[in-house]
Amino acid sequence: MKKLLIYFTFAGLLIAACNKEDYYQDSGIHDAVFNGDMMDYLDSKAKRPIDLFDTLVQVIRHAGMEDVFRNEQITFFAVPDPSINSTLAALNVFLYSSGQDTVKSFRSVKPEVWRYFLSQYIIRGDYGLIDFPQVDTTKLQSFSGQLYQTYNVDEPLNVGVIYHNLQNDGPDNSIIEVPYKGPRQIMISYIPDFAEPKRNWINTLIASSNIKPDNGRVHVINYNRHTFGFNTIKFILMAREYGIDYE
Repeated sequence: MKKLLIYFTFAGLLIAACNKEDYYQDSGIHDAVFNGDMMDYLDSKAKRPIDLFDTLVQVIRHAGMEDVFRNEQITFFAVPDPSINSTLAALNVFLYSSGQDTVKSFRSVKPEVWRYFLSQYIIRGDYGLIDFPQVDTTKLQSFSGQLYQTYNVDEPLNVGVIYHNLQNDGPDNSIIEVPYKGPRQIMISYIPDFAEPKRNWINTLIASSNIKPDNGRVHVINYNRHTFGFNTIKFILMAREYGIDYE
């Protein structure tokens, strides 16, 4: 584990570089209603290798989860490709530093591993921004969001809405802040230790919310500060445990 942590530090440098590719843009604003199921929506954003979900839709199929996205009523916190690529880059840094061959494709990681971590981003039912309670990480006793069971029974998520402050111009060029009256933004949080459920959260913000295909809701994660699976070390350890399929 100590060796893994050392290599993971170097992975951070590589991950930062991967997120700076100029052909990636933040997810921006999406049309709210989509005529088709959730898989159809994701496929519509995956027509070219540089599109936001090109790798994601292939990972979903590789994991054997396409039926979930077509036939079940779900809320999906969609992980853009740069987040997936960051996790794979960290895996390769570890493999290379350990004297092992690196992977050239996500397909080298077993479907069971992808299914485990993809399931963390799915909750049953149709939840829009308005359905989630308020969360304030500085006042969790009062505004703690809510814990939701995901498709991964071992990994629930805390989901809440941040109520940003509203800023107005005051006298003498001052700024007046009105608490909780500004824009609202969904935040999802991975809880590393349920013995201390309100500490050490790994938080991720949603860039675009309330996209509505026929069978649920899609909220697109802001990939700038998110790596797929929340806990990259756990992903690496599980990928090694299940074995790497070299092509």
